[in-house]
Amino acid sequence: MYLKNVLSACLALWFAVSPWVFDFRHETNAMLICLVLGSLQFVCSMLALGKSGKQVWQNWVCVCFGALFIAVPNVFELQLKAFFSFVVLGFLTMLLNYANLYPESESQSEQS
Repeated sequence: MYLKNVLSACLALWFAVSPWVFDFRHETNAMLICLVLGSLQFVCSMLALGKSGKQVWQNWVCVCFGALFIAVPNVFELQLKAFFSFVVLGFLTMLLNYANLYPESESQSEQS
């Protein structure tokens, strides 16, 4: 649980600094979306540390942020490297947080 949330927080930091890495800081709306969503994802990932299960709202929020990060390069027509980075890392964000929603120990205890 901790590792998945820490990885999600690291991805959030990457999304927050990506306007400078991929040099689209001149596109104000795209930059603000990356900063705001990346910061919110970081906070939610830190709040979710050590928690798992369907009732943890922070993981649900991060799953939604992952979906939004997949949409960002399509809305703002970012360069190809940024496009693939956002799509792949947005999908990874969704997978990490979805895995926290349905942990292995919970599914194993249901089978017993």
